[in-house]
Amino acid sequence: MNLIVKFNSLFYLFFSQTFYRLLMFQFGSKSRIIKPLLILNYKHISVGNNVLIRNGARIEVVDPQNEVVIKIGNNVNIEQNVHIVARYLVQIGNNVTITGGCSIVDVIHPYDEINSEHKIGDRISQGAYPVYIGDDSFVGYGAHISPNVRVGKNCIIGANSVVTKDVPDYCVVAGAPARIIKRYCHESQSWKKVNHEST
Repeated sequence: MNLIVKFNSLFYLFFSQTFYRLLMFQFGSKSRIIKPLLILNYKHISVGNNVLIRNGARIEVVDPQNEVVIKIGNNVNIEQNVHIVARYLVQIGNNVTITGGCSIVDVIHPYDEINSEHKIGDRISQGAYPVYIGDDSFVGYGAHISPNVRVGKNCIIGANSVVTKDVPDYCVVAGAPARIIKRYCHESQSWKKVNHEST
C-alpha cells in the first residue's frame, strides 16, 4: 500500500508540474493538485512552492478584475472539497492550512432587486471585496470566509465557523458569526480566553 501511495504522489507531482505550470500564472516547485472538481480561468491563479491541493477542490475565477485573482503562498495545504471563488482577490499567505469542506469567496450576490429576471446566484456585485488569510493560519473543517475579510497571521478559525469580519493577528475565532475566543499573549507566551468579543 505504501508503494501505491508513493507512486500516486509522484504521478500527481509530475502531472501538476507539467500541466498546471503551463496553464497558470505561476505554479511553484514541488506543488501538486490531486483530482480537482473544477478549476476556472487558470491564467489568473498563482500557486507558490510546495503547495498541496487535494481531491474535489473548486478553484474558480469569475469575471477577473486583476491579472492575479487567486494567490496562494508557499507551503500551503488545501484539503478535500474546498471551494475558492474570486473576482477581485483572494490571497492566502505562507504556511497556511485549510482543512476539508471550507469555502472562501470574494463575490457578493445582490438580492435587492426582487423582480429581476436573473436568479440571485447569477448576479454578482461589481464592487471589490478582497479576502486575505495571513501567514501561519489554520482554517478548521467546514469554515466559511466571507467577502471583504482579512484574517491575520497565526490565527485559528474553528470548525464550521462563519467569518464575516476581520480577525486580528494571533487570535482564535469560532461560531456563526465567528467571534474571538482566545488571543495569544506574548508576555506570558500563552493563549488567553476572551469573553464575548465579536470579530
